[in-house]
Amino acid sequence: MVSGSVLVEVVFGLPGIGTLLYKSITGSDFFVIYGIVFIIIFAIALATLIIDLVYPLLDPRISYRNT
Repeated sequence: MVSGSVLVEVVFGLPGIGTLLYKSITGSDFFVIYGIVFIIIFAIALATLIIDLVYPLLDPRISYRNT
């Protein structure tokens, strides 16, 4: 996911987190790299949590109750 973002933003010249990550890696700015990686990990964890909470509402066969 991150490499695709970097590739698309660098090829098409779009500013974003991928471009910032690329510039930070080439400039050896480790604190910015740590921050971007933290944001990406947090976003993936939050998306996974939301999907886990919404999935039983979309599919009635899924239940979190012990039966």
